[in-house]
Amino acid sequence: MGFMYIFLVACTVTVTWATIYDIPFRSCRGIPGPSAIKVNCSSFERETCTLTKGQTYSIWANFTPQINVNAVQSSVAWKTWVEMPLPGQDADGCNGYLECPLAQNTPTTFTYPLQIQNFWMRRRYPIVWRLKDANTDIKILCFTFKILIT
Repeated sequence: MGFMYIFLVACTVTVTWATIYDIPFRSCRGIPGPSAIKVNCSSFERETCTLTKGQTYSIWANFTPQINVNAVQSSVAWKTWVEMPLPGQDADGCNGYLECPLAQNTPTTFTYPLQIQNFWMRRRYPIVWRLKDANTDIKILCFTFKILIT
């Protein structure tokens, strides 16, 4: 009985309590953007998704690729005066985040577990996310949104 109690307490502590929000975003200049973005934020105010260090949050981006794509490369970065890639993220977009291959003009959803590392500074960040064809480098999706790390 003691083991089960400790197990239940451990499971309860590690759950990320978050609500799914429609996130305002901007498409990148000259690159197709999503039709909608959702994130399970800890909270959401002033068009900014609040994320807590040490937690993982899901991001869903709905989009329609304009070309057929067999392999997708994903990149996410802080968008400041110089872009800095977020450490520890998986660049293989077909690694369970998309159903590859992507078919031209067929709606799909990019689903990604964004890990907020404990060493990241607590502050507001503009984020840029790009998906591109891993074989041709053609950009198939790009968007920016804001997060606040607490």
